[in-house]
Amino acid sequence: MAIRPRQVRDAEVWVADGLEDALLGYGEQGQQTVAVYDYAKCVEILMRRDGMDQDEADEFMSYNVTGTSLAQHTPVFLERMTPEETDAIRRPAGWA
Repeated sequence: MAIRPRQVRDAEVWVADGLEDALLGYGEQGQQTVAVYDYAKCVEILMRRDGMDQDEADEFMSYNVTGTSLAQHTPVFLERMTPEETDAIRRPAGWA
């Protein structure tokens, strides 16, 4: 899987080949526009397209995709959370 540049609006954004269906959109990271992907959908694509099981797809994502550093061009892979999970982060146990 390659991560390649693509022109979006007035910015060059690096996108992951083969994960287009998991692309959520684009965001800002520092002064750079980056691609934002749904991590779970990326895993689903690998399982469906490449016949991987859940563990294989997670390992592939960790090593070959999210483990790739393109400095300021590195895409963001978003792991969605439930409202309860975000509440636990915003207000840890014991906080008023």
